[in-house]
Amino acid sequence: MGRRKRKVIRVVKKRLPKVYTCPNCGYVAVRVVVKKGKVTVSCGRCGEKKEYEFEKGLDPIDYYNRFVDDVSKGA
Repeated sequence: MGRRKRKVIRVVKKRLPKVYTCPNCGYVAVRVVVKKGKVTVSCGRCGEKKEYEFEKGLDPIDYYNRFVDDVSKGA
């Protein structure tokens, strides 16, 4: 006689997305690129682009949120 096999439970960890939705055109085409102290947030479809200074402790999602705020108020 043998034992029953135990069911393997896999834990799926959620991750932040790499590509975001553009507030201007509505497509999922916004990328956040960090290079040499500058952060560039740009849409690959409509061409909307903003640059920010790199701040320690902020994630790409934080820069995307700033981008959405700037685009929505027209800055």
